[in-house]
Amino acid sequence: MATTPTSPFTYALVGAGRVGTAVAELLRRAGHEPVAVASRSDESAQRAAGMLGCTVVAMDGLPECDVVLLGVPAEAIEEVAWAINPSLSDGTIVIHFAGSRGLEPLRPVLGRGGQRVALHPVQACPDISTAIARIPGSAWGCVCDEGLGDWSADLIEQTLGGSPYWVPDVQRPVWHAAATVTSNALSAVLAVGESLLRSLGHEEPAGVFGPLARGTLENAIAGGGGAATITGPAVRGETATIERHLDGIDLAAPELKRAYGLATLLTIEAAVAADRIPHDVAEEMLELLRART
Repeated sequence: MATTPTSPFTYALVGAGRVGTAVAELLRRAGHEPVAVASRSDESAQRAAGMLGCTVVAMDGLPECDVVLLGVPAEAIEEVAWAINPSLSDGTIVIHFAGSRGLEPLRPVLGRGGQRVALHPVQACPDISTAIARIPGSAWGCVCDEGLGDWSADLIEQTLGGSPYWVPDVQRPVWHAAATVTSNALSAVLAVGESLLRSLGHEEPAGVFGPLARGTLENAIAGGGGAATITGPAVRGETATIERHLDGIDLAAPELKRAYGLATLLTIEAAVAADRIPHDVAEEMLELLRART
């Protein structure tokens, strides 16, 4: 039967990555007690320990605590779970933050009576300070051992200011793929636009596209999602406009034509899937892209 710690609880951070360190700091600010940091990188361990006000220890020498946070890469979770095993007590909750992995890589902690939780924040965290600012208000993909659901949801909602979504192990690769595409593809498409603008001699495209990108996201949030709020020539079926784009790119930056084509292809396919344009109009634009890119 699952046991959960009373609040405030004690916790250790193992692996001082961006998300793990940010969560550790948010827990400290909420009144929970950090007792130690362990990391393969002494520099990151010292940085996190300084922030949290606790000591640096070896992975196999964690002090007794209620919760262990694993701020390590997805492929290192199982190895680190074995490494901390000697330090665990019956009932210790071990949490990792990898989106594509669930409870299975935490299997080693079961041998010491540990309990498993996987929590993935759906947020872009380029550094620790930004992660601390952005994690509150974020969605979290959650899975946990039986009996820990209420505790995990309360941790997310009451302490981290987020919203839990239950994502079992078998679904987590697609959950993480969806989050990755949403974040990284936005950045990648923005980079294509920036490169096109630089080809015209504009050296600070962020000033041009920052307000546009912000407005586009606000439209999607307010208007029912990306597919429902696509604007521009593709969703209007303006094949001639797309052809003019390609003509201009041929002259200014032909090396970017393939990237433009891929971005436009995604736009057309999303518009078709959302019944925003007829299939015959979409096919006309797709034939143009196939011929020109």
